[in-house]
Formats: sequence, C-alpha cells, structure tokens
Amino acid sequence: MWSDNFVSSVGVATHFTYWDLLPYGDNVNQTVAAIKAAGFRFIRDGLSVDTDQGSNNRYWGVLKQVTQQGIKLVLVTQPAYLGNQTWVKAPYTNQSNLDTAVNRVGAAGILAFEGPNEVDNNNGNWGGIPAYGANTRAYMSAMYSHAKAIAPSVTVIGLTTTSSYGSSFIGDISGSMDAGTLHPYPDGVVPTSALASTISNSSVLNAAHKPWWVTETGYYTSPNATQGVYQPGISEAAQGKYVDRIYLDYFNAGISHTSVYEIIDEHVDMANAEANYGLMRNDGSPKPAYNALKNLLGLLADPGGAYSAGSLNYTITGATGTIRQSLFQKRDGRFYLVLWNDVQTYDTQAKRDRSNPTVPVTVTMSASHAMSVYQPYTQAMSMSSSSGSTITVNVPDHPLVIEINP
Repeated sequence: MWSDNFVSSVGVATHFTYWDLLPYGDNVNQTVAAIKAAGFRFIRDGLSVDTDQGSNNRYWGVLKQVTQQGIKLVLVTQPAYLGNQTWVKAPYTNQSNLDTAVNRVGAAGILAFEGPNEVDNNNGNWGGIPAYGANTRAYMSAMYSHAKAIAPSVTVIGLTTTSSYGSSFIGDISGSMDAGTLHPYPDGVVPTSALASTISNSSVLNAAHKPWWVTETGYYTSPNATQGVYQPGISEAAQGKYVDRIYLDYFNAGISHTSVYEIIDEHVDMANAEANYGLMRNDGSPKPAYNALKNLLGLLADPGGAYSAGSLNYTITGATGTIRQSLFQKRDGRFYLVLWNDVQTYDTQAKRDRSNPTVPVTVTMSASHAMSVYQPYTQAMSMSSSSGSTITVNVPDHPLVIEINP
C-alpha cells in the first residue's frame, strides 16, 4: 500500500464555531498552525451558516484559511437555519447551507458533506420518536441530491446514530450516501474494541454495504472525571500510545477515512470528560498523542501523484499472537513495516498505566537491505540502523516502524 494513502486517511475533529473558547478564539491561528504541522489531511467540523453575517465571515474566514493550507474539510450538515430559532423542515429542499460552503471555500476544499450528527440523541429536533426516522431519511435524500448537483466531486457520507435501536427507526439510507459513517468510541481500551459492534449497530443504514468512514472516535485524558462521562478516561501516556494505533487499525479494517475527536481540549476542567479529548492541551501544548501522530505522519507522508505500491517478500517469526502490522511503500521504493503489540495500555479499573513488556520478533526478507528503526511515540529520529536480510526488534504497545531501503 502506498504510504500516502494511509496519511490521506487521517483527519481530526475541530470546533471553529467555538470562538468564545481559547483554542478557537484568541489562539485560533495557533490551532490552525498545529493542525498543519501535525500533518492532518482533513478536519471534521460543523457546516455552520448563521443569519448574522459577521459570524459567517469569521467562521468561513477560518475555514478558508484551513483549506489554503492544503487541508480539506468534512462538514457535518444540518437543516438550514432561518433565524428566530427556526430551521428548515421536511422535505428539506432548501439546502442553502451547502451552497454557502461551496461558494465560500470551493468544492475543491471540501472532502465530504456528512449527514447530521447522532440523530437519535437529538431526535426531538427531528420530530421525536418515531417521526425522526422518516424525517432524517428525507433530509439525507434532499442533501445528497443537492450536493451532487452543485459539487459532484464531493463525497456524501451518512448520518450517524449511537445504537442499533436508534438506527432501526431510520432504515436504509445507502441510496443517499457514498459511504456510511461510524462513531466507534473504544471505551478506554484497545482501538478496535467497539468497531465491529458499531458497524453492526449501523448496518441497517447501509444495506448496500458501501464503505465506512469513522468521523468520531478517541479517548479523553481525565480518568477521574465526573461529568460528561460516556466511557472510561485514560492517561495522556496511554492516549499517546493508542492514537497512532486507532488510525492504523481502522485503515487495516478497511475504513477509508478516520477523524479522531478532537484536536485540542476545549476547557481547563479535569472534572469534565468532554473537555479533555484533545490531542493538545487547552493552551496549545502537545500531549504525547499529538507528537506521536506528528512523528508517524511525517515519516510516512509521500505527497504527489498517485502511486501503485510494490510488494516485499518477508516473514515475521516469534511470539506474534498479539502483533499487528501494516506495510507501506513510498514512491522512491522505500518500504515501511509498522508493527505494534495490540494490548491494553491502561487499566481503566485501577486507573493506572500498564507496563507491557516488549515482544521480540524477527523479520526475515529474501534479500539484504539497509534498514532504520523508528518509534514515533518516543521520537522523530531513527532509533537504530542496520543492514542484512533479517532484523530482530522488540515490539512495544505502540507502533514501531522499520524503514527498508530498496
């Protein structure tokens, strides 16, 4: 697999309408710069169109700034706001929000229009149970048709729900989307722990078995939080080990795009779980997760024209039962074998980090190569270099990368 295909799958959630908060207000330029520096290829934010032109100009000015950095947008749609606390109702033929987005940033800056967020959690906005099912289906149909009419190059991905019960009222919407959308939060444990169940819970929405995107997932770093707690919290160190694995695990599972929630802590409030999902702290300082991901993306990025990767003949021996792997190649021929030990890094019951032993494995190739070993969680530079047809490495509970020269 071409390494840049993986890098292009990596996005992050933002809240650029929250300009009353430090990261999106006084520090907004710092936040945009941090997104660019980390190597994210897209952000996921709400498609906001206000009746106040000043608010519109501020929001769309920032999103234009983001797209000018080469970062695309996934925009979560909703019915158009008409003012005076009223919104467009069914059949939702007024899709002026999408027109505004295309006019403000251009279709080339938009990766996807996403259906409304977790509609079963706010079903009252859609007419309540059971009416929200028919209303959200009607919305997706109208939004899809309009998006394809004004911006056919933009992908349309589905709305999200939080449970199979919530999905059951909606039914199949695969005719109104190019891909389905998931929010598989891992419950404080290994990244794939909720992926299969979330796909199952959302399967009724995607009877055509179209590809899946993940537009929210992640971990918060306040284990003792008492407010907004929907899954156990973990330490910053554990989040740093898990986040690279989320993107790799989901990519291996066939998820074409993944957006972790979220780029930066919204508040300084350790009692509130919702305030601590960021890859950076509220003041803009990086958590270990930010640095680990920046290092991984920097190592694998290979921008340019599309490339069809070749193959590498190799075997891995040792105690490989919990070892996961991804193999990438750059256009210059270098291969990148990514290995990680798929174990839990944090004990959510005892609220402490786990000290997992590394797992020694041997990689054997059919020819001799010059090789370098990287651990993005700990540093950007290589840890060691060697040459030969075999290499033995100690695989930790976070990604280890072997760069293999042709």
